[in-house]
Amino acid sequence: MLGTYRKRLTFCLSLVIAFFQIHQMADAAEIEGKWNGQIRAQGSVAGYDSSHLLELTGDTGPFLDGALDTRLNGTLFVGDRLSFEAHYEVVLSGGQSRKALGELPGFIPEGASLISGPPSDDRRLFSLTHVITDNENRLMYHRLDRLSATYTNDRITVRAGRQALTWGNGLVFNPMDLLNPFAPSDVIRDYKAGDDMVVIQGSSGPFSDIQMAYVPRRNPGTGNVSGNASSFAGKAQWTALASDWDLLFSRHYEDTVLGIGMVRYIKDAAWRTDLTYTAMDGDSSDGFFSVVTNLDYSWVWGGHNFYGLGEVYYNGLGKTNPTDALRDGNLQTRLKRGDLFTMGRWYATTQVQFEAHPLVNIFLSTIVNLNDPSMLLQPRFTWDVLSSTRILAGMDIPVGASGTEYGGPIHTPTGKQAGALLKGYVIATWYF
Repeated sequence: MLGTYRKRLTFCLSLVIAFFQIHQMADAAEIEGKWNGQIRAQGSVAGYDSSHLLELTGDTGPFLDGALDTRLNGTLFVGDRLSFEAHYEVVLSGGQSRKALGELPGFIPEGASLISGPPSDDRRLFSLTHVITDNENRLMYHRLDRLSATYTNDRITVRAGRQALTWGNGLVFNPMDLLNPFAPSDVIRDYKAGDDMVVIQGSSGPFSDIQMAYVPRRNPGTGNVSGNASSFAGKAQWTALASDWDLLFSRHYEDTVLGIGMVRYIKDAAWRTDLTYTAMDGDSSDGFFSVVTNLDYSWVWGGHNFYGLGEVYYNGLGKTNPTDALRDGNLQTRLKRGDLFTMGRWYATTQVQFEAHPLVNIFLSTIVNLNDPSMLLQPRFTWDVLSSTRILAGMDIPVGASGTEYGGPIHTPTGKQAGALLKGYVIATWYF
C-alpha cells in the first residue's frame, strides 16, 4: 500500500515538475505559464477549565501549537482554449494540544476522533495525498490539491480533474454548497479542498449560467467507484423580478437535494436567500429543509470604512440539544462527511469590519446557537505589513454552559464536557 501511494505521489510530482519545465522552455507565443504561491506560519495558545475532558490527562495546559503550510500554484495556457492547473502543498502541524488529545483514548475510546488528520483521499477517485509523519507530536503531509485541465470555446467550458467548486449564496452557512463547504468558524477562506470531478459550464436561452458537475467517489470498503458514494449536480441561474435566481438539483451520495436561491439589492444592501430540501436516501417522506438568509452593507462613518453582515440559518436535521444530536445517526453521518458543521437547528451570525487604517482591519464575528443558547466569539485583526505579507491575529472564544454546543457537549461516562478550547492565534502569510 505504501509503495502504491509513493508511486502515485511520484507521478503527480513529476507532472508538477514537468509543468514548470515546460513553462521555462515555452518560447512559443501560444504557450504561456504563470505561477504563484504562499507560505503560511501559525502559532496558537489554547486553554481549558477543569470541566473539560482534557483534565483527565493531567495536563493542565496551556497548550502551545504551531503549523507551517507551503503552497505552490501553477497554470499553463496552451493557446486560447486549453489550460492546465496544478496546486502542490506541504503541511506541517503539531504541538502540545495534539499530544494531550492523543492521550485521551487511554481514558475514553472516542478521544482519537478529536485529533485532526490530513485530508482523506479514501473516497476520492485519485489518491494524491501522502502522509510523511503522523505521531503524537506532529503531522506532516504533502498533496496535490488541484490537478485539472480546462477546455473553453465560445459556448462551453469543460474542466476535468481535481478542482474546487462553490455554489450558493450563504456567507457563513451555505446549504447549497455541497462539495467541501467551509466550516462556519473558518476565518481564512482562500482555498477550498479540491475534489476529483468533471464540471461543464455554459449558457442557453434565459439562463445566464448553467453548470453541471459529476464527482465520482470510491466506496472506502471496496475501493471501487460507487454511485451511492458519488455526486451528480446541476445548477442554473437566471434574472427575473429584479433578482438573480439559482435552481439546484443534485444526487449527493444517496440523498436527493433540491434548492432555490435568490439575490437582490435593497438600496445599497445585498440580500441573499437559499432554500434546500434534502430527501435522505432519495425518500421524499424522510427529508429536511435548510434555509439561509443574509443581508450585508458597507458604509463610511467618521472617515473610516465599515462593513456589516447579518445571517440566519435553519438546519432541519439539527437538534435542540447536543445530546440528541450525538445520538442521531443521520446527522452524525453528514457531520463526518463534512456536509454539515453544526448540531443545532437555528443559528444567527453577525460580522462587523472596521478599517482602522488602509493596512489594518478589525473584525468581530459571532455565531450563536439560538436553541441552547451558546455562541462562538471571534475577534481578530489583519495587518498588511508589506504588499506581499499579511498578519492575522485573533481569538476563538466559546461561550455557553456545559451541555450546550459551544459550551461543550457532556461526555456521559465521565461527566466532562468536550467542547472547543479557548484559543488565541497569530498567522503570518507571505504571498509570492
